[in-house]
Amino acid sequence: MSGKAKERPVADRVIAWLRDEGILELEEDFPETGDLFAAGMDSMAVMQLVVAAEDRFGAILGPADLAKERLATPAALAALLEEKQP
Repeated sequence: MSGKAKERPVADRVIAWLRDEGILELEEDFPETGDLFAAGMDSMAVMQLVVAAEDRFGAILGPADLAKERLATPAALAALLEEKQP
């Protein structure tokens, strides 16, 4: 992890981040409450997300954090990432 300040995760940035990282192909207007699993989130995408979350936000996610409801929408994911930031 680098020494620079990590970005604060908010839902609209999370949508762009998921798209930019290639984790999910989301439309520009994907809603903050949209279903990420219906949009293609699968176990491989979750594993990519875990690695990328630490790099981008400094958030370390463990197995208990990966409950479907915590990852279901960009808003829920943003709340989780903010909670897990150092």
